[in-house]
Amino acid sequence: MALVRPFVLMAPLLLAGLSSAQNLVPNPGFEAITSCPTFASMLGNAAPWTNPTAGTPELFHACAPSGDYAGVPRNYSNGFQWPRTGDGYAGIFVYRTGISEMREYIMAPLLEPLEAGVCYSFSMYVNAANDHELVCDGVGAHFSVGPVVSGSASALPLEPHIDHPQGTLINDTLGWTLVSGSYVATGGEDHVVIGNFRNDANTLSTMYNPGSWYAQTAYLLIDDVSLVRSELAELDLGPDTVLCEGASLELDATIPGATSTLWSDGITTPIRGVTTTGIYSVTVQVGACSASDEILIQAAPLPTVDLGVDRTICAGLHEVILAQGVGYDELVWDDGSTSIERTVDAAGVYAVTASNTCGSVTDQVRVELEDCPEGIYLPTAFTPDGDGLNDAFAPVFDARLWAVSFSIYDRWGRMIHNSPVGQAWKAEEVPLGVYITHLKAQHMVDGSAHHERHGQVSVLR
Repeated sequence: MALVRPFVLMAPLLLAGLSSAQNLVPNPGFEAITSCPTFASMLGNAAPWTNPTAGTPELFHACAPSGDYAGVPRNYSNGFQWPRTGDGYAGIFVYRTGISEMREYIMAPLLEPLEAGVCYSFSMYVNAANDHELVCDGVGAHFSVGPVVSGSASALPLEPHIDHPQGTLINDTLGWTLVSGSYVATGGEDHVVIGNFRNDANTLSTMYNPGSWYAQTAYLLIDDVSLVRSELAELDLGPDTVLCEGASLELDATIPGATSTLWSDGITTPIRGVTTTGIYSVTVQVGACSASDEILIQAAPLPTVDLGVDRTICAGLHEVILAQGVGYDELVWDDGSTSIERTVDAAGVYAVTASNTCGSVTDQVRVELEDCPEGIYLPTAFTPDGDGLNDAFAPVFDARLWAVSFSIYDRWGRMIHNSPVGQAWKAEEVPLGVYITHLKAQHMVDGSAHHERHGQVSVLR
């Protein structure tokens, strides 16, 4: 019974409006054909694929009866092979011992020219035809500006931009072998040429199917050719980020097909967590292509705020509470005010909240009232003898009510001490005797109320 797959006879496709992820190789699986191939050297039926040299590359397609010269899966020229996908594939000689340097190539125009400096990912699948005696290691792709034209069937003097690893034989006659790599475009390349670009001396070959119909030849079938912008263009660690204290952020530099990943601090895994301030940069390599990105992480603590210890103030006076804090963007008191200080004159619990992007903290202070003594007392004697008892002279008053200054005069009216802030007099290097005191005071509640007093103090030793 014949093996039949459905096929479609159609004209070459014209594609427009390509996205960055779209395959730039037209008719990549050799599916679209203008007419069914019936013999050798009919690659042109899978336009826009063409033959750039004097070789005779083949087109095999399920439109031809199985067993015909160009049939699928069985054909007269290469044995038996299903396409990797679809209904067609191409075939080329990649090595022959009987004809020195004999090669075949296939070529197609790209759907748009390559952009300078952009990384592209190339892939194709090849199969060692099972009706040829030899297998070899040579096949690759070259990207050219304009079509390549040669009047001979010898190896093209071109550099393969994508090349199967030298020394690794392509000897799978049942399945399909992936040949892939990356390429950084110089700009303007608009054609792809596929074949073995190595000369005979640099091509490794071996006998694999002795006694096959095609003696001393190595032949490859080709399917599913692809050229797309590399996903390296998608490498993005995200915007610079403020990371709150105790939190962590996962950075992801995963790129499909990456051959290496290296962070600035030596980590080589694509995904890593960060918790501290720093600039984190990463370089991802895909074959010959690489891309880098970086992100600034700023670790931010919660704000702090401190209203001090609980306190007592005199009835009728006011107290200034200062909110001392760092790292905040906003301060809000329990009454809705937003200054860093608050004046209070009533008993109660006063609270303030400091906030930033990471959260908020609150502190409070308790204020109580008491009746404070109104009087000011002036001692009349002291003993500056250094025994720790009554060694200095100063007015006795409640500093919450009074602002006091005083002066000391000797008996001849000379000022020997002056204290604008009520600092004590230690009577250093003055003789025993009686001295005149002059005190001035201003009431803290009623600023217009002044108090002035004169007196005497005895220095005793």
